[in-house]
Amino acid sequence: MATKTIDVTLAAITNTGTDGISPEGVINIRTVRAVDDEQVFQSENLYQRSNGQPMHPSGVQGLAPGKSLTYNVTKRLAVSHFGEESAGHLNQMMIFDPDLTQDVVDLGSVDTVHYFGCFKRKVRFDEIEGFQEIDCLHNTATSGHNCRFTATYTINLVSSSG
Repeated sequence: MATKTIDVTLAAITNTGTDGISPEGVINIRTVRAVDDEQVFQSENLYQRSNGQPMHPSGVQGLAPGKSLTYNVTKRLAVSHFGEESAGHLNQMMIFDPDLTQDVVDLGSVDTVHYFGCFKRKVRFDEIEGFQEIDCLHNTATSGHNCRFTATYTINLVSSSG
């Protein structure tokens, strides 16, 4: 069995759209079975916001177009690879698993829309090497509104065995 211990960091969120953003929900990282991402082995939270809480520890509620926030939230995961799978020896990969929404005001009403993009972004065992930076674009599908941001993550290989 080979195992890689990694530190995954939400480094920053940058508003790349033309409207302000204030995403609610979560961004999780998970180790999951390589052939079935519904089988979760480990789950860690990199971002969580609900009920109008600030989107950043500094108290920032929203992010204007072109602006960014630095987070530097790091979680440690272990990802295993057994070669050929057998009972109790299931190959793993890491995924980014966001579930985010945005409240959009349109004609006096508030609609909650979901962000898409980078949903269950996979990083396979063999792709984990040294230090990597990964950018994930998140968009909403709304007419007349351009709510979009890029989340920048880093993956740092801490140790490798086997």
